[in-house]
Amino acid sequence: MLFFKKASYFLLLPFILISGRVDMGYAQNAEELIINKEKAALDRWKAGDTFGFIEIAAEDITYFDPGLEKRVTGKQEFHDHLASFNGTFGFPRYELRNAQVQFYGDIGILTFNFVGFSNEGKENKWNATEVFRLIDNDWKIVSSHWSKTKH
Repeated sequence: MLFFKKASYFLLLPFILISGRVDMGYAQNAEELIINKEKAALDRWKAGDTFGFIEIAAEDITYFDPGLEKRVTGKQEFHDHLASFNGTFGFPRYELRNAQVQFYGDIGILTFNFVGFSNEGKENKWNATEVFRLIDNDWKIVSSHWSKTKH
């Protein structure tokens, strides 16, 4: 009896290993997709186009940044907030540093350090957390929080 029990574990091992690889591959692809969505929105942002973030936002998004007195709730309020300064700024380049995505089912939490550079080379540093949710096979931001760094 003990032999059959050990043999069954041995026979199941390849399936366990294969399923682990599939999940890891999915996570790596999803991580790349989320980071690339963020970078595409930031590429538009540096040109003063705030609508990249609106396009990847979920209907029930919540948003905070240091300039807000209270939370922005819902895509319409998020749209109104970002549209109010669309086209009023720009900067030549940015860096997205230390990007990491943690997955919890259909939730991916992206955290990173953002550094925007002025034309004079001055750095504008932020910490960001973007919570993405898989909705209808598309990763959408459901919560966004940006804060200035001390350095």
